[in-house]
Amino acid sequence: MVIGITGATGFVGRHVRRHAVAGGHEVVAFSRNPEAVIAGTREVRVWDPGVLPVVEGLDAVIHLAGESVLGLWTESKRKSILDSRVLGTRSLVAAMRASGTRPATLVCASAIGYYGDRGDEVLTEASPPGGGFLAEVTRAWESEALAAREAGVRVVCGRIGLVLGPDGGAWPLLRRIFRLGLGGRLGAGRQWMAWVHIDDVARLLLAAATDARYDGPVNVVSPHPVTNGALTRAVAGRLHRPAVFPVPAVVLRALLRDQSGIFLGSQRVLPSAALALGYEHVAPTLEGALDDLAGA
Repeated sequence: MVIGITGATGFVGRHVRRHAVAGGHEVVAFSRNPEAVIAGTREVRVWDPGVLPVVEGLDAVIHLAGESVLGLWTESKRKSILDSRVLGTRSLVAAMRASGTRPATLVCASAIGYYGDRGDEVLTEASPPGGGFLAEVTRAWESEALAAREAGVRVVCGRIGLVLGPDGGAWPLLRRIFRLGLGGRLGAGRQWMAWVHIDDVARLLLAAATDARYDGPVNVVSPHPVTNGALTRAVAGRLHRPAVFPVPAVVLRALLRDQSGIFLGSQRVLPSAALALGYEHVAPTLEGALDDLAGA
């Protein structure tokens, strides 16, 4: 297949490119710099949310572009987070509608922030949305993507969890903190964390792009979520470091305000849709994922 990727040079995009090429697909990258040389791509096309992208000749698009949610959530930052997702996706869908040879599939990145803070509740793709800023952003983001169905495009919204990878996501920061002996649980440590290895992120997004059985929301997470306390103990054990510096919830809330929900919110999310379709995770357990990452 010929697969277009927005956000192709980002952390997730790099791994999706690598897996796509390894699987025999051709990759067309979208970039703000169309003159950029991006490894593993057949072509680079312009990405500018204010201009309709060229989608002709693509069998599928994996849409990853969006402002990082990390950083202080000022009003300006909030607007950038929302607008980069909503306006960028709206432009992409408009291009699909206008194209005479539109892609058959749109796989749009989303996030498990859709579910909000849900305690011990087991969450699947059938669960209703939660509250909070990230839940509002993901609902708006997915709504824009799903509008492509009106043009006959199959749409998958990949709700991605806490990504662990050797060169990005949460792992490099965790490794640095714990190696300094400063690791510890966040708050009480009872909040659930739906994590996923970067290789499973790439493989699942590509499965969604190439397998017509995937449709609608798909949770891109491990089948075995863990509590923050369990994650802390596992990382400390794997790196042979203590975990004796817990960060009280009140401190996180004082420092980060509503952004503290990223670290204190509980999301016990399962990849029910992917498992029902027979997807087999390369890193289903946290212990196996950490073995792989620590040895990378």
